[in-house]
Amino acid sequence: MESLCISKVVLEYLFQGLSKRLILGVTIGGSSRLLDGQAKYFRELGYDVYLISQNHEKEYDFCLKESITHLPVNISNQINPAKDLVALYQIVRHFNRIKPDIINVGTPKMGFLGILAGWLTGIKTRIYTCRGLRYETEAGLTNWILRSTERITVTLASGVIYVSPSLLSSAIRNKTSFVSKSVVLGKGSSNGVDLSVFNRRSINDDDRKKLKQKLGLEGKFILGFVGRISKHKGVWEIVQVFEQINPDHPETHLLMMGHTNHEKDLEARIDANHNIIRIPFQDNVPLYMSLFDILVLPSWREGFPNVSIQAAAMGLPVIVSNATGCIDSVNNGINGIVFEKHNVDELKDAIIFYLKNPEIKQKHGQAGIEWAKQFRNDVIWNKLHELYSQNT
Repeated sequence: MESLCISKVVLEYLFQGLSKRLILGVTIGGSSRLLDGQAKYFRELGYDVYLISQNHEKEYDFCLKESITHLPVNISNQINPAKDLVALYQIVRHFNRIKPDIINVGTPKMGFLGILAGWLTGIKTRIYTCRGLRYETEAGLTNWILRSTERITVTLASGVIYVSPSLLSSAIRNKTSFVSKSVVLGKGSSNGVDLSVFNRRSINDDDRKKLKQKLGLEGKFILGFVGRISKHKGVWEIVQVFEQINPDHPETHLLMMGHTNHEKDLEARIDANHNIIRIPFQDNVPLYMSLFDILVLPSWREGFPNVSIQAAAMGLPVIVSNATGCIDSVNNGINGIVFEKHNVDELKDAIIFYLKNPEIKQKHGQAGIEWAKQFRNDVIWNKLHELYSQNT
């Protein structure tokens, strides 16, 4: 019996030695939701999985849920050279201790510092997941700094995952990518969508009725928005269009879910309209989406908006701008409508089109369920596993 126990310990030790050590990285607390299910998937494949991110309660909760190890770092998403040097030192220490086979880091700050630390510590497989190009909507010195750090990041990375085809195209146009080391997983997305969660049949009817009654939305046509409530998300445009449509279509209401990005004028304008409902981000996104008639995302830039796929999976038509990332998330004319970015007249026409054509709205919604299947979690994770296997 004793020898059997010793053999088991030896086998476990040998197995741990053979398993690949994978460090996933994001920046601020809560960003780990971008990796929902992915960490657990790789752990179950036999990887030793770690998350390196801000020292935040949400990150601890995520690691507990996924049964992985957290590597806390005092990191900020703002540009601060002194704090960034401290964060870089902490990341280097973690990497030297864990000695990972693979790092896959994303979001701008952890992408830059994580890839730099990986290069400094000699990690062979240094993957940068580019989830967006912040410099697209910035100007002057900020644009130059963001563009420069992006170039350094992709130069030092051994591979770069762009989360949509148009994001890769934009990076190529702006000379912040190397085609030879760039890849898009499938049709796009960094993590895919859980179609068992974003499924109208999974919504409890009583919960839906109670929520609709609570928000006073019975018998209303609901325009839905999910995302950060800020100008870069096109919120000014959707509010302006709603103010034009609502007097002629009093049955319309606008439900906006997300955290407001410190834009007081925008908040005041939204709160002044009793037919606009603004709520903070909710954990049960599918329940709230089940109230929508259509999803509207007039964003100025994205990496790849998973919310478009989540809504499509719920059987909703989706209206998006032709901005980077957005344009890849909708099959134009089949499960939604793509309009010219910033063009409020086109956005208005798209919304009115669905108001006046309920049969096409229903047809596009049904088509979205099929469209969403191409972006399932397992599709993206399997391609990630293939990428890791090819590079280690």
